[in-house]
Amino acid sequence: MDLRLISEFDGTSQEVVEWLGKLELVCKLRGITELHTVVPLRLTGGAFAVYQQLSSPDKEKYANIKAALISAFAADRFVAYEQFVARRLREGESVDVYLADLRRLAELFGGMKDSGLSCAFVAGLPESARRILRAGSRLENMDISQLLSRARAVLVDEHLGDGASTQLSYVGQHTAAPATSSVVRCLACNQPNHYARNCLAGRGGRRGGRGGVRCFTCGRLGHVSTTCSGNASGEVESAPASAPNHQ
Repeated sequence: MDLRLISEFDGTSQEVVEWLGKLELVCKLRGITELHTVVPLRLTGGAFAVYQQLSSPDKEKYANIKAALISAFAADRFVAYEQFVARRLREGESVDVYLADLRRLAELFGGMKDSGLSCAFVAGLPESARRILRAGSRLENMDISQLLSRARAVLVDEHLGDGASTQLSYVGQHTAAPATSSVVRCLACNQPNHYARNCLAGRGGRRGGRGGVRCFTCGRLGHVSTTCSGNASGEVESAPASAPNHQ
């Protein structure tokens, strides 16, 4: 086996439990059962010094080597327990990594049954995810693997829902309201700021004259549609203008 597959361990480069876990995995995949013959080859510095202090019988047993390394380099079990109790799912962290870290901390202070680990796992999830998990099924009837799968699905759904809500909010905030115009426009001369009844475009420039009135039937000036008398030739007789006011 290529020993470079297992990183060297000096007691400070990484967590001892993590390093031992990787060593065990590589040996399992390579079919190596005598782990006690592999460990000392990848120890350096203080970690190798701890190994050297073991008795010859202890060096022949991987469990004893592992216990000595954990005792020398693992976090204090009381500290590990405090970290375990305070552990929560971090922003952007997967539930698989979160559960693995709970297992690691539990092992450091003496281990915990899966039933207790399940409770700690659920307690560290966001409140919204906990509510969905509890509403959707009876958690006490689910093992740790089922809880993990269910939590994955719930958090993925929540993430997609948050994304959709954010997108809808963005669209709502950036959709322009239809433009409205407050400009008054005359229907007779099509000029702004006055009505047709006050239009000065009529004959003589008088307000109220029909010279500026436009027929909605034929489109010509001088009469309204109710008095339109267009003939076959298309000619239109203009309606008489209103009589001038005499004062």
